[in-house]
Amino acid sequence: MKWRAFRYQETDYDLGHLDPFEYDLVVPAKDGKPERSYRLNVSYSMHCFTRGARKGESIPAELAYRDSRETRIFEFDRHAQSKFLPEIFRSLADRKFHHGAHGNFYVFEIIDSTGTKQYYSVFFTLSKAGKKAGLNLFITTAHMRPEQPYAKNVKPVRFNVIVHNIWTGKGVKPAP
Repeated sequence: MKWRAFRYQETDYDLGHLDPFEYDLVVPAKDGKPERSYRLNVSYSMHCFTRGARKGESIPAELAYRDSRETRIFEFDRHAQSKFLPEIFRSLADRKFHHGAHGNFYVFEIIDSTGTKQYYSVFFTLSKAGKKAGLNLFITTAHMRPEQPYAKNVKPVRFNVIVHNIWTGKGVKPAP
């Protein structure tokens, strides 16, 4: 799904960086295992640049962003942060992920332009799209957090392991 630009006070906020794209992930040969390639079909939900109304809050008409399923509040900080997402998902092979509570995965730590460690919660799901179609990588939400939200004693999983296990039907065991 391509997201339409959001207009607020005569300014357009482009969302073209969140257009779906295909990415070929190449996992190099290692320890006697051959090189493997996977086609990833990457798409984003509107939760990457909007937020839900808080308890007792109504959605201001001028900040309402709608799709066919829901209406949420356009959030300017989330929109700015969402510009990180395409590069995050083009560098997946170099990242480790933690298990989420709903069968999804997330990555948190990023270094901002000042060199400060930030916690950017990026939740995604991965599913098989078909033999020739590859894998569907759907980013369900993304937002900043003030502190590290995962337990330090929970071991992360490499993205290549997640991809291989989903592709071969093994699945990925949730963290304890």
